Amino acid sequence: MHENCWLCVSTYEEKLIPNKESNADVIDRYTRKATSGKYRVLGYDQYDHNDYFIAEFEQLELAIAFLREKASIANGTPTSFSDIYYIYNDREEALYKATFDDGVERV
Repeated sequence: MHENCWLCVSTYEEKLIPNKESNADVIDRYTRKATSGKYRVLGYDQYDHNDYFIAEFEQLELAIAFLREKASIANGTPTSFSDIYYIYNDREEALYKATFDDGVERV
């Protein structure tokens, strides 16, 4: 278990929407649109210009806390090239954006 690793922190891990085996419960990871009533966190890699699915949350507050933690760690040099993180709702609208340099901002 890694300290401050979101994959290891059980309080947040329990809040993630699990990826189940049944077709009805499979999360479509290739869209920005969250599952109905959920909040989707996506990352955008500024080096290869692709976005990627990270997690879905049932509560916006948990998604924001997760976003804040992800953006607190630079993963690019210079830091302005670090990944950009977004929260989307079930209408495919971006609600929040987070970067290492600017923190969390409402879109």
